[in-house]
Amino acid sequence: MIKTSQSRFLHEARTFIENAAGLSEISSVLSAYGYSEARFKKGKELLRAADESTKRKAVEYGERSEAASDFASAWAAANVVYAKTLKLARIALGDDAKSFKALKLVGPRKQSFSGWYDQAGTFYRNLTRDPEFVAKMGAFGYDREKLDREGRCIEEANDKCKAHASESGSAHASTAEYDRKLRELDSWVSDLRAVCEVAFYGAKEELEKLGPLAPIRRRRAGARKKSIATV
Repeated sequence: MIKTSQSRFLHEARTFIENAAGLSEISSVLSAYGYSEARFKKGKELLRAADESTKRKAVEYGERSEAASDFASAWAAANVVYAKTLKLARIALGDDAKSFKALKLVGPRKQSFSGWYDQAGTFYRNLTRDPEFVAKMGAFGYDREKLDREGRCIEEANDKCKAHASESGSAHASTAEYDRKLRELDSWVSDLRAVCEVAFYGAKEELEKLGPLAPIRRRRAGARKKSIATV
């Protein structure tokens, strides 16, 4: 297969298949090599499937990008809320020894989301479950309603993280499907190119009608068999 980008290969494969099937001077010769209308239909189906998988891949990666942006925004907003309340809790609960462990008040904050969520989630869950903690925070203007609202902000960030993970999985699956469809088309086109090279041996003008993927030998130093380039 001529080395090219995947998008360019799809475009050139379309020209190659449609001209091989649609030009009578080409298809009539190829019919003697087993390329019937039904066989060309199979090639067109592979082409259509590869094209559709390209579009699905674009959609999935677009959705993954959107989910990543939503997650980043939700995490950033939740972290601002958590950082401010954590600082105040260290003041309000500074004389309560049990709060240090229960709320994870001391030590550095984790940089990974999983670590951050463990600290922030534990903080709000244990804070709102203890009436004494809530009362002390209330003295600084943080009543239960406010604390519950902030806790939901933390959970929203976690939900966005899960959504992003799901979209990433779908995007990776679409890539695997895309690669599989492209390989199937590549194999079919490669076979037809090889047959055309035999069927139209010495008839360069006929091969040129098949477009860029026509198996026309071009002299080039160090030439070797190539596969589709990935992008």
